[in-house]
Amino acid sequence: MIKVQSLSLIPGLEEITLRAGQQGAENVIRWPYVAENNDIGDWISGGELIFVTGLNWQWQTEDFIKLIHLGKQKQASGLVILTNSPYIKNIPAQVLTVAEEIGFPIFEQPYSLPMVKVTELLSNSIIKSDLAHQSTRALMEHLLTSSSPAEMTLIKAGEFGINTTGAFSIAMVVPKRLEKGDLSHCQFLLNQFLSDHQSEFPLLEYHQGWLLSFPLQLDQQEQSLSKWNTLYKTLNQHGVSCNIGVSEGQGIQQLRRATQQAIQTVDFARYQETNHVFHYQYLGILQLFSGIEDYAQLNLFCRNNLGELYNRFDKQSELLKSTLSCYFKHLGSARQTASALNIHRNTLTHRLKRIELLTKNNLSDSQQRLCLQNALAMERLILIKPN
Repeated sequence: MIKVQSLSLIPGLEEITLRAGQQGAENVIRWPYVAENNDIGDWISGGELIFVTGLNWQWQTEDFIKLIHLGKQKQASGLVILTNSPYIKNIPAQVLTVAEEIGFPIFEQPYSLPMVKVTELLSNSIIKSDLAHQSTRALMEHLLTSSSPAEMTLIKAGEFGINTTGAFSIAMVVPKRLEKGDLSHCQFLLNQFLSDHQSEFPLLEYHQGWLLSFPLQLDQQEQSLSKWNTLYKTLNQHGVSCNIGVSEGQGIQQLRRATQQAIQTVDFARYQETNHVFHYQYLGILQLFSGIEDYAQLNLFCRNNLGELYNRFDKQSELLKSTLSCYFKHLGSARQTASALNIHRNTLTHRLKRIELLTKNNLSDSQQRLCLQNALAMERLILIKPN
């Protein structure tokens, strides 16, 4: 990815200087955009480096300020203003002050540096960066299918700038629904997240979602979960509803295992009504079930204990399952369960009797309760396992 901080490092663009908004140094530059005026809200979707030449618009201080706020709102990567020209002499001090205050990068480009050269060099750099990331993605896909990476593969990973021994946090992000027009913006948001967290891993499309990772200290698990929660909120604010499954690993040899755990976890997260970001360690006993390769045996256990409720997702079955889950959560206390569900005790009693009838289990029997509770949790895992 080309970032704001690396713009002037591109050969031929050394004369472009950052004047304000250093806080946005990690902003990803997705593509150059030349602004004809300050009303460009419908034409940018995030990651654009906006260029102002002054050729077709008499720019005033308030115009620049409006453009800065719009760019920040639309998550443009920054603004480049051509100066020392017949159209714009210099960048007003007030413009730089506003940009600094809100952390929006402002660059100054001498008018003598041809725009056609700038856009060509920048575009070529973006394309080259994307091609390099494609090679890294191919390497990652190979690592995800290899239980024991070869020595040459690890050497290649090091050449691509990947820390092969460090700890990492990894997440599987799966959108619940995504309109076609939102795809590129969603990918930009994910790439920006990776840039903000100095990830050497590229964004990888995987299992009907995206795989993301960033470096981690092993004692920062709670902090990493907080970062994934922040990503969830960012995506949600931009209209992308999703679930996120999280795991960790130490060294690139654990990439495959950690990815499998993240995938198992994100699918489990679909069943959580209040938590859309879930960590593998919170799966509890499901971690043990997920390691069993004989899915038919798990399936049989669930069928025997859930009876007619197994693999049923009609409104009534879902109601009974959620009631049963709440009943177990409150340790079999009818009073606490009825209170949590905001229903009358008689209603709860009726539902529990209906559950006993359909499952052929006695909720007064501790062993049958244990089997039923495990089957209820295990069903979620079975239904997301590959056929």
